[in-house]
Amino acid sequence: MIQSKIKKRKKKNQRNLSEKAVIIFMILIMVFSSVVLIYMIKSFFFKMNNNQNSIIFSNPMGSKLSRMSLTSFDIQLAKKFMDKNNDGLCDSCGMDVNLCIDSGQIECNMDSKSTIGVLGSQHVHADWKLYLNGKLVEESLLESLAMDMSKIGNRITSSFIHLDKGAPAPEKTGDIIHMHATGVPLWMFFDSIELRLPEGMKAYINGKEVSDYKNYVFNDLDKILITDGEGDLSEELDSVTDFAKNH
Repeated sequence: MIQSKIKKRKKKNQRNLSEKAVIIFMILIMVFSSVVLIYMIKSFFFKMNNNQNSIIFSNPMGSKLSRMSLTSFDIQLAKKFMDKNNDGLCDSCGMDVNLCIDSGQIECNMDSKSTIGVLGSQHVHADWKLYLNGKLVEESLLESLAMDMSKIGNRITSSFIHLDKGAPAPEKTGDIIHMHATGVPLWMFFDSIELRLPEGMKAYINGKEVSDYKNYVFNDLDKILITDGEGDLSEELDSVTDFAKNH
């Protein structure tokens, strides 16, 4: 009788162990599947060129939409945003931060607080003018601000937001700002070209003054004036071109 009870107890324990093993196995399968699914989602729309930091954007049918490159500025800023503790892993999703960067992210799109979209999520343009000491800041004057002139026009410093290289006259290099993702603030453009504007600057968007212009995210065909207020405001507003509509 006692032996029979012992046998039953052993069978029950073995059955419980088997059930636990099955549960653990199923949990491991679910975790592995989730990781694979996340990676597939990140890779579905974006393919990385192994030889360069070039992203080939694809639609669901597989045809290439455009080809762009993350600049060294973009990569450095992305790591600052996504890997604050410098451990090589994205702070939000836990994956290798380079995977997030390779998929065109400068902020992890799995972070609910992220505002900047994936590279290529949009392409909009704005006309702009910058005035300091009452004078229009053009390429010849940017040099006086101790800026590296190779960063203007000839080389794109950020693929997310940058100056246009110019178009047939009368448009000139620097008349148009391009934005290649959603939610990109103007400060990112200024930082990419190492432009440090003095305090007290004012900004007018489509003729209306706005505060906190450095965090402003422009819309397609916006007309942007940034000025220190030393010149004639009416003339400065009139000087903002209307070339964005041609892009």
